[in-house]
Amino acid sequence: MSEFRYDLHIHTSETSQCGHVSGVKMVEKYASLGYNGIAITDHLHEEYISSLSCRDNWDDCVTEYLSGYDCAKSRGGELGFDVMLGLEIRFLPNENDFLIYGVDETFLRSNPFLHRTNIQDFWQKYSTEVLIIQAHPYRGGGVDLHPECLHGIEIVNCNPRHDSHNNLAMRLSEEHPRLLRICSSDAHRPEDIGKASMLFDHQIADSYACRHAIEQAQYRMIYPV
Repeated sequence: MSEFRYDLHIHTSETSQCGHVSGVKMVEKYASLGYNGIAITDHLHEEYISSLSCRDNWDDCVTEYLSGYDCAKSRGGELGFDVMLGLEIRFLPNENDFLIYGVDETFLRSNPFLHRTNIQDFWQKYSTEVLIIQAHPYRGGGVDLHPECLHGIEIVNCNPRHDSHNNLAMRLSEEHPRLLRICSSDAHRPEDIGKASMLFDHQIADSYACRHAIEQAQYRMIYPV
């Protein structure tokens, strides 16, 4: 049976302030490694929005935010490589990060400054519309965790510059067996690329298909032990 290889946690230098690889180069490198696609999950939080000259105009902020994704998507189209939109959102109360799938540009433009809330209120408003996965829940020590407000957990994060305490993330998922599990490279720099894979039994063309496939557990994970 054919399998399709994806990495679902990727940052671009156009948008993420900590990114060192352009959207185009991310696509080209992942394609060269045999991946079928990636999710661009650039950081969306108050620090990023405040850094923009258009910080008070949400539509302009969205245009800026999508710049890395748009470049990656365009190059992916040329190569026959799937590029889907995700978010890595951080709410105001703390530095917990959440990966969001099942979104598009229309969703972003229709929900101004959606990071200016907390995970409980975000869950209440959006949990039936999007997939909410907590990224590296113990990287900052596991502050104010709310597994009841999650669909899943990133149990393995392969970013080499942080200790994400993946063993604790795995334990948390075992304590809450309803939660879905994903793994990722969390790629920001060239040396991060291709450290983990989600293998699906079918092609994942966009963020909505990604959400559905994860919800249906139609995948297996490959990551370093």
